[in-house]
Amino acid sequence: MIELVDVSKRYKNGVNALNKISLKIDQGEFVYIIGPTGSGKSTLIKLLDGEEVPTSGTVNVVGINIGKLKHNKVPLYRRNIGVVFQDFRLLKAKTVFENISYALEVISMKKSIIRHRVRQVMNLVGLDDKGSSFPKELSGGQQQRVAIARAIANKPKILITDEPTGNLDPAMSDEIMALLEKINREEHTTIVMVTHDNNLVDKHKKRTIVLENGHIVADLQKGGYVRHD
Repeated sequence: MIELVDVSKRYKNGVNALNKISLKIDQGEFVYIIGPTGSGKSTLIKLLDGEEVPTSGTVNVVGINIGKLKHNKVPLYRRNIGVVFQDFRLLKAKTVFENISYALEVISMKKSIIRHRVRQVMNLVGLDDKGSSFPKELSGGQQQRVAIARAIANKPKILITDEPTGNLDPAMSDEIMALLEKINREEHTTIVMVTHDNNLVDKHKKRTIVLENGHIVADLQKGGYVRHD
């Protein structure tokens, strides 16, 4: 599903964001990516969604070599990827239903199919009664649910969540985690979650990849930490 082999990323300003990292994430896994600011988490996300290409090494996602992906093929590739951000990024002038349906309209899905899928994901995220509401009328947790519904509307194979609970209180964070676990279980979506919330990681235990200074320093799996030297 996702495989990185000896991947390095050096930016034009000289910053080495990632240094020879190797990583494999199987279909259906739920994986945390943690580490301090500047550890390479954001660069890893950018590689996975095709925003950046590796300086060296190989990034394969859903069978596609990102380093060889032509620029005009990136939008098509991104149909495999759903992304959820900390700040929701909803369209303020559109209703909940319209925010979700917009993600399907831009890929030219038939209107009848759009209506069915939007109702389906609204039910999945627990927003059946909020279709005509605007983002400003929703709580932070509800807005994040809309963002998640929009991200999974076209049934992506991978859902990347970048600090999805960063603006939420602990109780709401638990609700969002329960929702992501439900999506992982029912939609069979591979989830890669970047987070700084160590309490959440400890409470909702998953495989955890630890980044420091562009290196994978630990991989916490069922058997415990595996050091990467």
